[in-house]
Amino acid sequence: MEAISFRVTSKGVSLIFDSEKEFIEIKEALIKHTAEASNFFSGVDLYVNPNGITLSAVEMKELINILYRYENIGSIYFVSEDSRNRNKYLDTILINQTIRSGQRIKYPANVVIIGDINPGAEVIAGGDIIVLGKLRGVVHAGAAGKSDSQIIALKLQPTQLRIGHIISRSPDELKDLEPTVPERAYVKDGMIIVEALKMK
Repeated sequence: MEAISFRVTSKGVSLIFDSEKEFIEIKEALIKHTAEASNFFSGVDLYVNPNGITLSAVEMKELINILYRYENIGSIYFVSEDSRNRNKYLDTILINQTIRSGQRIKYPANVVIIGDINPGAEVIAGGDIIVLGKLRGVVHAGAAGKSDSQIIALKLQPTQLRIGHIISRSPDELKDLEPTVPERAYVKDGMIIVEALKMK
């Protein structure tokens, strides 16, 4: 069986991984396909279904870089089937740019930013927020009241963090300190906790 397969849907094209394959096999299959069919997704939205495969932040970034080799591709979403409801999908939108001051991004599920969130910018997500860059603006994860959402950034220096209904401002005495490791913010005992991201 092929490491990757495609299915046309009413929303665009689904890219499905074979859960029995190793990450390196999936990556090599994608590299081959982007080289042979670079116009395959021209103007089309792509829905990537890892099919139960857990991807690290580094692996996700590798895949994103490969997927953007498709010419004129539309939006890219990562989707995974919700085990509690096989007809419901949880999805993630990828935004391959820095969010600048004055810009506001709002999405009902998870948001991954490939770039920075600058001071004066705002990102609101119904689920998790992952920033593969510096987070220095205002972010609100779990905007629909989901306190189990989380915020992850390579450099976490927010103007304001909000998860669910809980708000935490960045401490003034720490605002000039540059984080040296990726960090994760989550809710515990009614408070937002920030800690170094544990890489498994």
